[in-house]
Amino acid sequence: MSRNNNTKVLVIGGGWAGLAAAVELLSKGFSVHLMESAKQLGGRARCVAFNDLRVDNGQHLLLGAYHETLALLKICGVNIEHGFYRIPLHISVLDISGETFNLKSGALPAPLNLLQAVFSIPECSALSKIKTVGFLVKLWLNNFSLKKDDSVKNLLRKQPEKITRMFWEPICLAALNTGINEASANLFLRVIRDGFTKKNSDSDLMIPAVDLAQLYVHPAMQYIDNHGGQISLGKKATRIIKNESGFSVFDSSGDTHLADHVIVAGSVTTSDKLLQNSNLLDSTREQLNNIKHEPICTVYLQYPATIKLPEVMTGLTGCTAQWLFDRRHCGQPGLIAAVISADGEHMRLDKITLAQLINDELSELFDWPEASRTLVIREKRATFQAHVDIDALRPASLTDIPGLWLAGDFIAGPYPATLEGAVRSGVQCAQQILETVQQN
Repeated sequence: MSRNNNTKVLVIGGGWAGLAAAVELLSKGFSVHLMESAKQLGGRARCVAFNDLRVDNGQHLLLGAYHETLALLKICGVNIEHGFYRIPLHISVLDISGETFNLKSGALPAPLNLLQAVFSIPECSALSKIKTVGFLVKLWLNNFSLKKDDSVKNLLRKQPEKITRMFWEPICLAALNTGINEASANLFLRVIRDGFTKKNSDSDLMIPAVDLAQLYVHPAMQYIDNHGGQISLGKKATRIIKNESGFSVFDSSGDTHLADHVIVAGSVTTSDKLLQNSNLLDSTREQLNNIKHEPICTVYLQYPATIKLPEVMTGLTGCTAQWLFDRRHCGQPGLIAAVISADGEHMRLDKITLAQLINDELSELFDWPEASRTLVIREKRATFQAHVDIDALRPASLTDIPGLWLAGDFIAGPYPATLEGAVRSGVQCAQQILETVQQN
């Protein structure tokens, strides 16, 4: 493909947003240089060693509704069927007391399949099902949107207690990484709308069958290399200067990089610091400084290969962990990933104590033996806190400085801090640059 007037774009940050921007730009014929301060790409979705295994720094789940992510993977040559363990929606939740909850997607076309699924919940009364279906119909009639944002807790105030506790609350934590007391109802409703009401396949659970480096990072790197892009690892951008011909970007090794456009695709914190050092975008930095964060903790527990969950993914209530994933579907039999979203007392426990706590709870629930080894991974600033009115704080990718762009899962968009949100922001940024170049 011919170059877009040899327009040079420097992408700062090699997470999923930066990689998405680089791939999309290269597919449109731009000259791209991707700069990453770490020694590996992937950002917060990276791989770590666990004895002789490779695991992600946090267990990730995709939905069939992640259209931009799936499209990007295909561009990079990823075989979607081989890359994921894909199953129709099945939410299975177990309480520490032994109480259960199961919701399975129905066969009717969306959104009727969700209503069918609710009516088929075996553990709930007819009255609870009727109330929940009425709630969903009302949301549908209002296009899954509130005129004024509110908390998810208030949104659900008339829902049956069991359905809130064993379905809505776990879904909110998994999707927004924010508890229902603080979580934005409008952001939550967009997830429900796009994930459950458009196509049946959109609600499919897609668990990566390989680590995220194999699934996306390495194919994206290969695509960038094959299409003439440049990748610089271990290069931290320290300052951006706007000049008449474009931008000069300085890095930690003393090198200077010239570009017509610059995409800042780091985390909220790193993007803010770079803009501060560059004396740029004070109003945008004010927005970034008001964005709060939530952690995600993943505890990997290695059991004998015969140990397995009743489902590939199981929710928990009344326990420390909220979701369990069976890694046998990633070729790692006996390995269980326990995920704890948002802040809590678990963040104050040392790693040995936390791992033992999880181990004891799983032993009580499933009568499992002691795990032979464990790994605790804490991402203290894993996502932005998706609180009420968070949309007002999320900056646009288009900044007040022509040619300077922002990308990341925190950028203004329909979704919370997910892989899909990051990819969408990167692709959108690249498409806006293309439109700008074509207009000039």
